[in-house]
Amino acid sequence: MKQIAFAFGAALMAIASSPASAQTTTTGPKATATVNVQKPLQLTAVRDLQFGTVLVGPFTGTQNVTIATSGRTCGTGSGLTCSGTFATAQFRLVGSNNNVALISSPTPTVSLSNGAGAALALTLSFPSSVTIDNSGNPGRIFEVGGSLPFTSNMPDGIYTGTIDIQVAYQ
Repeated sequence: MKQIAFAFGAALMAIASSPASAQTTTTGPKATATVNVQKPLQLTAVRDLQFGTVLVGPFTGTQNVTIATSGRTCGTGSGLTCSGTFATAQFRLVGSNNNVALISSPTPTVSLSNGAGAALALTLSFPSSVTIDNSGNPGRIFEVGGSLPFTSNMPDGIYTGTIDIQVAYQ
């Protein structure tokens, strides 16, 4: 029994006198570091929004002229006649390939004025987002259309205003 007690006491002394650096270390799960590097978005206006010429005749109420990727709609009945060149606005977006860009406008309703105090309220239409499928030239082209309300007593003139489109990575 003395031998067992001596062996047990020696083992306890060895454990108590072992240095801290000799302790075993445990490794747990490893973490991963990631970073998404993107090119800055570049937005360029390529083509202006054009409604052409609208002849306003007699009618009651309000009629809309709409420009969309599918074409031009000129009112819902008689009283408006549309002619001339019409086109959606086009914007070129360049950024990092395969990323989604959100499209917005701080002024989705744009005031077009004729310089003599008359105004039209242009309501813009555009996609809410696009996927950038080309990081270089030509970039991603997207279109902006809109709708203008007309009444039969509209003052004539050339109405103009500025479209403000903004983009951000999703």
